[in-house]
Amino acid sequence: MLFLNRAGLVILSQPKTGTTALENALTPRSSISISKPPELKHMSYRGFMTYMAPMIEAHTGMKRSDYEVVSVMREPLDWLGSWYRYRTRDELKKPDNPRSVNYTGGMSFDQFVRDFCKPVGEQPVHARIKTPSWVALSGRNSIGVDRLYPYENLEDLYQLIIDRTGKPIDAKLANVSPEMPLSLTDAAKTVLRQACAFEFELHASLRRDGAVDGKFKRQMSDIDTADLSPGV
Repeated sequence: MLFLNRAGLVILSQPKTGTTALENALTPRSSISISKPPELKHMSYRGFMTYMAPMIEAHTGMKRSDYEVVSVMREPLDWLGSWYRYRTRDELKKPDNPRSVNYTGGMSFDQFVRDFCKPVGEQPVHARIKTPSWVALSGRNSIGVDRLYPYENLEDLYQLIIDRTGKPIDAKLANVSPEMPLSLTDAAKTVLRQACAFEFELHASLRRDGAVDGKFKRQMSDIDTADLSPGV
């Protein structure tokens, strides 16, 4: 999570969307930068509105309407592929690694997707990740951020930041997933389409300028704080 007060921007970090590289580049010029632990780094919009927005107003006088909150979303299947590949890393399968339970190297991508699509509480540990838009949500199937940029057009988010700050961005890739071919059966694709219907529809609607279609928005005051759990 980054707060660029002079630019009037808050950037929420959605996992597997290139926001870590952006965070590394912008931290030196940020008023607030939270990169550790992951539970705080990937703060959701609901968490931001509950904890950070009141603090920002109390210390700076800036109300929520004085700045924009933005995030990034990746196409659901591509996003899951990145998670799967990232969790096949050899270092993750070492028994002394506390995150070894997340290792996916011993299973197919098809199985990983099916595990992800199981109901919350029934997912195996390696598939207990949120959704491609979870960080940006204000409640169930509703977006709270002002702008949600498609991962495929990150350069447009970069340009917004450059325009607001007047400074270039030198972002270097971070947390890159290993390259490997992935395949998915038609049956698994159907299961995923059903489980993530909202996600697919939302991603297909995203515009290069990050504007969110009104049908996916909810009133700013109507924030669902039932789930403020980590985004990873």
